[in-house]
Amino acid sequence: MHMPSYPRYYILEDSSLFHVTWKCHNEDWLLKEGWAKKLYYDLLLKYKDKYGVQIYAYCLMDNHIHLTGKLESLENFSDFFRVVNSCFARFYNKKVKRQGQVVMDRFKSPRIETEADLLKVMLYIDLNPKRAGKVNHPKKNIFSSYNYYTYGKKDDLVISAPTYLVLEKTPKERRKNYRELVAKILKYD
Repeated sequence: MHMPSYPRYYILEDSSLFHVTWKCHNEDWLLKEGWAKKLYYDLLLKYKDKYGVQIYAYCLMDNHIHLTGKLESLENFSDFFRVVNSCFARFYNKKVKRQGQVVMDRFKSPRIETEADLLKVMLYIDLNPKRAGKVNHPKKNIFSSYNYYTYGKKDDLVISAPTYLVLEKTPKERRKNYRELVAKILKYD
C-alpha cells in the first residue's frame, strides 16, 4: 500500500523542529566516499544561516542523510534543501562524470513535537552508523554530531539543541550524560 505524500505545509510550519532524511537515487551509495560527505557537509554549512536553518544533529551515511534541527520559515526551509541538494548533485555529477538524479525523492521531514522526542531523534541519528554496521562505535563516524555532543569536538554545523543544554549545568556534565544515554542504548541494541 502506497502512502500519500502530504504537502510539507501539512507537516511542518514556521519555527518547527524537524527530522529530515533523504536517500540517494536508486539507493546507490553516492555518499560512500569521504569527499562526497565533506561536499554535502560544506554545502549545509554554507547555506544554513542564509536560509534560517539551525542544525542540532546530523549523520551523513553512505546512501542517505539525517538532520534534525529547527527551521525559521517553511518557505526558506524548502529553498535551503533545493539549493543544497541541487548544488550537491551538480558538483557530484561533474566530479564523477555522470548525469542524472542524485537525490531519490523529495526529502522526508516529520515535525518533532516535544523536547523529549528531539532528544530521541538526536540519539537515533548519532547511533545510525553503529546500527547499520558501518562502525563499531558511533565515535568512529566523523560525519555526525556524536563527537560534538559527547566529547565537545568543535563542529561549525551544529548548534547545541535546547534539549541537550538542559541535561546538566556544565558542558562536561552534559557530555557525560549524553555518553551515558548512548551507552545505555548500545547495551540493549
